[in-house]
Amino acid sequence: MSNHHRSKQTTAPAAAAAASSPEPVSMKKWTVGAIDSLRSRGTQNVDKIVCSHEYLSCALKIAHSLANQLSTVEQERAPHTEKSNTNNSLPMIEGSDKSWSEYIYISCMTKDGISTHNGNNDDKLDPGVMHNLSKQLSTLLENDNNQKFIDYLDVRGAIMNEGAVDGRPLSDNGKLEIRSLGIAFYELFSGGHLTVGAETLGHTAAESEVGEGDELFGNNPTKRRSLQSNTNLDNLSQVQSPSMASTSVEPLKLLGLPTALCDLISNMIVDSVDNGGTYGLISEVRDDLKLMIDSPNLYLQDVDLAKAVNVGLQFGGSLYGREAELQTLKECYQRSISSECEVAMICGTSGIGKSKLSREFARSVNDDGRSIFLSGRFDRLESQPLHAISSVFDKYCAWVTMEDHSTVEEVSTALKENMGEEIACLVTVMPNLANILGDDDDFNFNPSGKSEDTAVDAQKRLRYLFCQFVDVISRCHEEPLILFLDDCQWIDHASVALLNQILMMSGSAIKDHRFFFFGACRDDEMSESHPLNIMLTSMNCFGTKTVKIQLTSMSKDALNEMVSTELSLLPRITRPLANILHHKTKGSPLFVKQVMIELYKQRLLYPSLSRRRWVWETNKILDMKIPDNVATFITNTFDRLSFEVVSALVVLSCFGASAEISLIEVLEKEIEQPLIAPLDDAVAHSVLGKRNGKLYFMHDKLQEAAYSKMRPEERCLHHNRYGLALGFVAVREREDRLLLTAVTQINQGGPQAVIDDEQAVVVANLNLDAGKKAMNMSDFFTAYSFFDHGISYLRLRREHWNEHYDLSLELFNLASKCALMNAEHDSLKMLTDQIMYNARCFEDKFQAISVTGTLLNWSGNVPAAVELIKTTLSSLDEELPSAFTPFVIKKHLDNTKKQLAVLSDDTLLSYLTMVNPSKLFAVELLVKLYGSLTLIGERATQRIIPLKVIQISLTYGMSPHSPSAFAQYGSYLALIEDEFEEGYRYVKFALSLMKKIPSRAHDGSTLFWSTHTRIHIEPMQSSIECYLDAYKAHMKSGNTYAVASSSMYNNCCLWSGKELNAVVDSMKDTMKESKYHKNFVALTLMLPMFRVALRLIGQTDAPAPQQENLTNAFGETFSEGDNAGKYASLLHTMYFAKLSEALLFRELNEAEDAAEKYFSVDRLVGLPPVMFFGKFYSGLVSFWVARETDDRKELTKWIKRGVECKDKMEKLSVSASTWNFENKLYLLQAEEQFCSRNFETAETLYDAAILSSKMHKFVNEEALANELAGHFYLETGRRNKSLHYFSRAFDKYNEWGAVAKANSLTEYFDES
Repeated sequence: MSNHHRSKQTTAPAAAAAASSPEPVSMKKWTVGAIDSLRSRGTQNVDKIVCSHEYLSCALKIAHSLANQLSTVEQERAPHTEKSNTNNSLPMIEGSDKSWSEYIYISCMTKDGISTHNGNNDDKLDPGVMHNLSKQLSTLLENDNNQKFIDYLDVRGAIMNEGAVDGRPLSDNGKLEIRSLGIAFYELFSGGHLTVGAETLGHTAAESEVGEGDELFGNNPTKRRSLQSNTNLDNLSQVQSPSMASTSVEPLKLLGLPTALCDLISNMIVDSVDNGGTYGLISEVRDDLKLMIDSPNLYLQDVDLAKAVNVGLQFGGSLYGREAELQTLKECYQRSISSECEVAMICGTSGIGKSKLSREFARSVNDDGRSIFLSGRFDRLESQPLHAISSVFDKYCAWVTMEDHSTVEEVSTALKENMGEEIACLVTVMPNLANILGDDDDFNFNPSGKSEDTAVDAQKRLRYLFCQFVDVISRCHEEPLILFLDDCQWIDHASVALLNQILMMSGSAIKDHRFFFFGACRDDEMSESHPLNIMLTSMNCFGTKTVKIQLTSMSKDALNEMVSTELSLLPRITRPLANILHHKTKGSPLFVKQVMIELYKQRLLYPSLSRRRWVWETNKILDMKIPDNVATFITNTFDRLSFEVVSALVVLSCFGASAEISLIEVLEKEIEQPLIAPLDDAVAHSVLGKRNGKLYFMHDKLQEAAYSKMRPEERCLHHNRYGLALGFVAVREREDRLLLTAVTQINQGGPQAVIDDEQAVVVANLNLDAGKKAMNMSDFFTAYSFFDHGISYLRLRREHWNEHYDLSLELFNLASKCALMNAEHDSLKMLTDQIMYNARCFEDKFQAISVTGTLLNWSGNVPAAVELIKTTLSSLDEELPSAFTPFVIKKHLDNTKKQLAVLSDDTLLSYLTMVNPSKLFAVELLVKLYGSLTLIGERATQRIIPLKVIQISLTYGMSPHSPSAFAQYGSYLALIEDEFEEGYRYVKFALSLMKKIPSRAHDGSTLFWSTHTRIHIEPMQSSIECYLDAYKAHMKSGNTYAVASSSMYNNCCLWSGKELNAVVDSMKDTMKESKYHKNFVALTLMLPMFRVALRLIGQTDAPAPQQENLTNAFGETFSEGDNAGKYASLLHTMYFAKLSEALLFRELNEAEDAAEKYFSVDRLVGLPPVMFFGKFYSGLVSFWVARETDDRKELTKWIKRGVECKDKMEKLSVSASTWNFENKLYLLQAEEQFCSRNFETAETLYDAAILSSKMHKFVNEEALANELAGHFYLETGRRNKSLHYFSRAFDKYNEWGAVAKANSLTEYFDES
C-alpha cells in the first residue's frame, strides 16, 4: 500500500502496520532464531531451550497452524480425491528427497511491532491470504537480501511454499502426508538439531522397547514392533527417502520433551498401535495439538510416576458431560435472583453425579464472589430432628464468627432487633448462633426453656423463627444466600414443613430475590406421595416454579472426556478404554470410577515407567467379569478387605452415611470391639473419608454395601446392642444428642430385639426422654415416633397401665399431643380413647379432653366441641349459665365491674400466678370455647367468657390467658357498652399484664384484641400497625391464628385509605399464607375485600384464588357460599364488601340487596372489631336507597337504618375519637340532610366532611365525600358545581390508587 493511499488520521503504530508486508521465515531460520533469542536470555543448553515453555508454545502454535491448514485441504479433497488441486487448496509436495520442513515458512512479528500478516492471531488462514503469502514467499526467495529484525518468539502461524511444490491428490488415504508432516514436526520440536535418519539419531528403535521398569507393576507386555522396521505404505516409495522409513522418537524423549508430544510424533511417523495408534487423518493431529495448547498442564505435563505408584489412581472434582444441566441450573439461579421465584431439583439415580453437579455450580458462583453458598444433606439414619437444615445454618453462624468484627456485629444487631428473645429457640438447634449473639446483659435469653411455656404450637413457632432468621441474615449481606440440600429422598416430615415455609414465607428474602434453594434427590426411589413431591407440587400452586434437572448416564464422549482428564491422556488415546468402560457400566459416573479403581488394584490399569504415562491391558479388561449394577460391584470389592475392617464398616453403616469420630470412640469402648484403627484402614482404601471430626462413606452406595453385609434377621440385634450401649452413656453423661442417636438405634432394632420385660421398660423410658427432647426442638413428627415406639415396648406387657401407670399416661398424653400437631387424627382418637378408659382420676383426662376438643373444632364439628367443653367445665365447678339472657349477661358484667372497682392497676399487676391445675385447665377450655363460639356466632355466650376468665383470675391468680381476657373485656366495654374510657383503660392494663406474665405463648391474642379498641381511640393510620405486632407475636408462638391479625390489618389498610397497590400486594401475601396453613376461614374472609381492591385499581381480570378448588385437611371442599352460610362472621364480611363495592361503583340494586343482607346478619356478630366501617358504608347506602325509593314504607325503613348508623358514628366521634370518626359523621349527616331536602345544611356538611377527611388523612373518604357532593349538586340541578367536586374526587381516587374508580367518573365530564 503506497503512502498517498493512507488515511491522514491513521496513528503511527497503525500506519506502520499498514505499511508492512508479510515476511515469512523459513523453519530452519526460525529454529535458529528462536534458539538464539532464548539463549540470549541466559539459557545456553539447547536441550533445555527446546523443552522450555517459550519454545514449546511457539512450536505448538506452528504445528497446529500447519495441521489446521492441511486438515482443511484434507476435508475438501476427501469426497473427490481424483480431482486436482485448485488455487484454494494447499498442494502436496511433489516427489523429492527433501523434507517438508524445507518448504515451511513461519509468520512472526517484527521487532517494531509489525505483524507479518497484519497481526491476525488466528491460525485459520483463509485461502486468499494463503495465496498472497505464497506470492510474497516467491518474492522473498528471489530477494534473499530482504532483511528485517524479527521477533522469533511472537509466532502468528505457518504456511507451505506453493511456488516450490506441485499439486497432487492425497496418497495412501493421507498417511504419507501425515508421516511427512510428522517428520517435519520431529525437526521442529528438536530445534532442528535432530534429523529423521536412524543413523543420525544416536539411538535405535530397538533401544526404545518397553523398559525393565514396567516389571515393577507385575506386567510383561508384548514387545513393541521396532520403529526401524519397514513400513508398507502405498506409493510411499515414490516420495520418501530411505531414512523416512524408520524413525525413533526416543531422542526426543531424551531431550526431555513431554511424553504426549513424543507419542503424537511417533503416531504420525510409525504405523503402529502403540501410544494410541497411528493417526488416520491430519484433523486428528490438529485436534490433539489444540488440546495440548489449550490444556498444557493436563496433556503436556508428564505423570508423576512416583506419586502414581505410591498413591494410586486419584480422581479430581471435574464435571463431565453435564454442561447443559449446569447451564440450566445457572439460568434458574439467575432468574431467581433477578425476576422470578424459582427453585431447582437435581434428579437421578444413585451415583449419577448429582452431588458433583451441585459442587460445580457452587464453585462457579463462588468464583464470581457474588453469593453465600450453604449446603447440607439428609441421612436416612439421622436421629436428630431437623439436623440437615439446622446444621447448614449452624455452619453459617460459624462462618460469620470467622469474618471481621463489623460483619459479626451487623448480623448480631439485626437478629436481636428483629427477633428479640425468641431467638433463644434457634440457639438450641444452632449452637454457633450463641457466638454471634455474644454476652449482652441487655439481651437476656434462655435457650434451655421449654417450648410449651412460650408457644401455642412450638413446631409452627420454630418454623416461623427459621423464616425470620433467613429473612434477617439475607438482608445483612449484599450477596444472595444459596441453600443446597442433598439426598432429599430422605427428607423427613418436619424438614419438609420447615423448608416449605422457608421457601414460601421468608418475606423480603424471597421477594427481593436474595435467597435461592436447590436440592438433589433420587427420584427413582420416591413415589408421587413422597413429602418432597407433594411440597414441590404445592409450591407451583403458590407461584414458585420448580425446575427439574434430570441427570442420565454419561455419553461415550463424556465418559471419554472423564477418562482422558483423569489419566492426563489425549481423548484419542483413551477412547478404546472409555468405550469398554461405557459398555460395562452403562455410563454411570460412580460405577466408572469404582471400576477404574478396581482396574488399578488388579494392575490392569497402571503407570508405565518406560512410557511415562498410564497404560492398560485391553484384552484382560474386556474379559473381566463385572456385575450389572454398582451396588453389587461395590459389595464384592469388600471381599478383599480384612475381616476386622469389614466388621468395623458394618458397625459404622448402622449410623448412616457418616458418624462423629467421638461417637465411634465411645462405642468402641462400650462394646469392646476395635473400630477406629480398622476404619482408618478403610480410609486408606478410599472406602471412607475423614474430615471435620467425622468419618463418612465416600458414597452412600458404599454405606448400603456395608449394611448389606449383615443378615436381615441379625440387623435388629446389632442396632439394639449399639443403641443400649450409647444410651447408658447418654443418660450418665446427660448428652442429649447422643441420647437421640442411641434411641434411634434401639428403635431400628424394634421390640423383637428386647430380651426381657425389664429391658422393655428401660427402652420405653429412653424413648420418653428422647421424645421430650424432640418436642423441645419443635419436631413433633420425630417426637411422635419416639413416643409411639415407647408405647410399642410397653405393650409387650399387657398390664402396663397397672404396672407402669405414670409412664404409660405420660407416653400416651405426649403422643396424643404430637398426633394432633401432625394431623394424625386416627392415631389421636385411639390414644385419647385409651387415656379416657385407663385414667385413674379426672385430672389425668385433661390432656385427652383438650386435644379432643381441638380436633372437633378443626374437623368442623363445632357444636360437638362446644358441648364437650361445657360438660367438662361443669365437672370443674365452672358451669356456665343454662340460658344467656340479657339479664344474665348484665349480672356477670356487673359482678366483674364490682370486683375490679376496688382494685387498682398496680394491685392487679401484683397478683400471683395461677397454679391450680383444674382452674388452669378451666381457663384453657374457656378460651377454646370463645374461639368455637366466634365461628358459629353465639353472641351472648361469647360475651360472658372473658368475664368468667377474669373472675377465675381474681380468685386463683393470673394465668397466661388472663391478659387476653382483660383485652377482650376492655373491647367489650368500649365497643358494646360504649364505655370507651374504661374499656381503653383495661386494654392498656392488659398490655402491661402481658409483659409481666412469663409466657409469651398468648401475646398475639392480647395484642389482637387490644388493637380492636385502639383503632377506635388512637389515630387509625398508626394504630392499625398494632395488628402487625399481633401477627408477629402469633407467629413467634406458632399460632396460625396470626393470619386473622394479618387479615384485619389488610382490611383496615383498605378502608383507611392506604395506597391500594401496596394493600393488594399485602392481601396476596396473606391469602397465600392462609392457603399454606390451610386456614380456609381466614382465606374466605379475605376474598371479598381482595376483589373490591382489585376492582378499584382496575385489575378485574386478575386471577383471584380459586376457592372452589381448595380442600382442607379433612377432605371437605370449601366455597365462599358454603363458608358464609355456616359462619355468621363470614356472611357479615361478605355482605359488607358487596355493599361498599356497589356504593363506590354506583350500582344501586346491588347495593340495596347487599345492605339488606348485611343488616340481617349484623345482629348475629358477637364483637365486630371494625364495625364502624360497616356502619359507615351501610349508612350511606341506606340514605341513597331511601332517596331512590317511591315506597313510603321502604323510605321510612331505610331512613331509620341510616339514622341508626349516623347515631352510632356520632357516639364514636364524641366518645372515642374525633380524628377517626368526625369526617364520617359529617358525611352521614350530609346524606341525611340531602334526604330531608335541607340542601343548604347538606352543602355545609359535605364541605365539612371533605375538610375533615383531608385534615385526618383519609384520602379515600375525601374522594368519596367529593364524589357524593358531586352527585348532590348534579341531582339538585347544579351541574357546573358538581363538575368541580367530581374533578376533585377524580384526583383523590387516583391518589388513593383507585384508578378504575377514578375513570368511572369521566362520564360526568363527558356529559358536560
